[in-house]
Amino acid sequence: MTTQNRILSFPTKLAFGVGAIGEIVYLGMFNTFIGIFYNQAIGLSNSLIGTAIMLALIGDAISDPLVGMISDRWRSSQGRRHPFLYVAPLPVAIALYCIFSPPGALTSTDTISTDSGQFYLFLWLTFWTILSRLFLTLYSVPHLALGGELTNEPTQRSQLFSVNAVCGYATGALFAFLAWGYFLGGESLNADGVTIPRHLDPTAYGALVFTACGSVLFAIWLCAWGTRDQIPHLSDPPVDSRSLSINLFYQDIFGAMKNPNYAFLLVGFFFFMISVGLNETFGVFVNTYFWELGTEQMRWFGLAAVPAILLGAVSAPILMRRFDRKPVLICALLAMTIFAQLAIWLRIVGLFPANDSPFLLPLLISFACGLSLALAVTSVAVLSMLGDIADENELATGKRQEGLVYSARAFFAKASGSFGHFLAGIILDLFVRLPFEAVPGQVDADVILRLGLAAGPIMGAGAFISIFFYARYNITSERHSRILAELAERRSAVPVGQVQFAASAAPSSGGVLAAQKPGDAAETKPAP
Repeated sequence: MTTQNRILSFPTKLAFGVGAIGEIVYLGMFNTFIGIFYNQAIGLSNSLIGTAIMLALIGDAISDPLVGMISDRWRSSQGRRHPFLYVAPLPVAIALYCIFSPPGALTSTDTISTDSGQFYLFLWLTFWTILSRLFLTLYSVPHLALGGELTNEPTQRSQLFSVNAVCGYATGALFAFLAWGYFLGGESLNADGVTIPRHLDPTAYGALVFTACGSVLFAIWLCAWGTRDQIPHLSDPPVDSRSLSINLFYQDIFGAMKNPNYAFLLVGFFFFMISVGLNETFGVFVNTYFWELGTEQMRWFGLAAVPAILLGAVSAPILMRRFDRKPVLICALLAMTIFAQLAIWLRIVGLFPANDSPFLLPLLISFACGLSLALAVTSVAVLSMLGDIADENELATGKRQEGLVYSARAFFAKASGSFGHFLAGIILDLFVRLPFEAVPGQVDADVILRLGLAAGPIMGAGAFISIFFYARYNITSERHSRILAELAERRSAVPVGQVQFAASAAPSSGGVLAAQKPGDAAETKPAP
């Protein structure tokens, strides 16, 4: 089967996009709450929290491309991707529940205050984090690969991932509004009888976790059911007699990395997601201690972000059609970096309203909206560019490997939390030195300043570095059109089932693949 230039109906696009809700809710719970829950609500060292998540990242480095390759090769009556969408949601939900429900014996004051207590809680967190990331991979990689093969028409692909971004980020923002405004809204008393925000109370998370787990199950299964009618139109697995092995595993990975556009995109995404991970990790600490916001104020960030996310996701395909993918991506990255840290910079130099000012919350929300708009544009652009790379790789190798290509995005999306939490944990413990059970408004000014420096210039460094690598990406809209033209010509000349071996003969010297160096695209001509 082929997905050449297929026009997708809106219900199909919507069903695919609904699947993003499951991943966004999981990552929202994990990236937003795990640090504040385990460190301030329970008392586990930030360094141990970061180490636990870093160990999961090591597992991700193997499982993400492996799942991508397996799903590329999977054969069943339900196609290559859907069996994983059916199986993965339940174990993801169970593991997420266990992360936020450690046994009382591990969290009692007498236990957690000892080195052995810290170690055993660290083991609990590590075990369930690794499992949750593994099962999330079983869903997220095939889901994104499904989006890459539903269509390769550029505008359709951009619109598909635009709907994906709208469903994911908008629902995630609404979920955050409910989390802060309903599930964690209000105040509690700590063990010393001091009034604290409710999100610092470990007993307040039960209903929120149940709701998150239910959302993961419902969204992913609905995506699988809603796109099942597209299975007959999707690409067949490659006809390859080679069995999956360690050698083949690394051969395919490094083979894909030989594509310079793929390499530039991955390295840029790596540095960008470090900044995203630090921003997500520091965010709840900054809102709680730097800005001294209550949960009734924090909840508005999610709700206010919804129209910004909608605008960004809807405008992204239009902007990319008008200005091409790379310029739109770079401008969005610059906007994200500025909006993420400008308020903190202004406060540090004394040009931002005080925490008791009525202008503080509206200004912070306006910056958050700008950040959300740019994030939506960035997400659509990156996913669309990965789809273009999958087309380029097919021309080079003859194989449709969306699973392998999109496994990188899944890996770095999780790496944003993993490596970000690891770095944030080290920074919070060694540089910021925020004490356990800190009370907002009662933290030393030096600690608050160091927290601002960490969440401002330190956080933004990775995003600026990523722009250098993204600027090297060179698949323009014209070049992608030539790639599709050559693929169409090849498919018309090669019997179905043998397409993947058509690249064994070297393409003509004038073909698209002749332009492999950045800047050569303008000199490339389609093969006769």
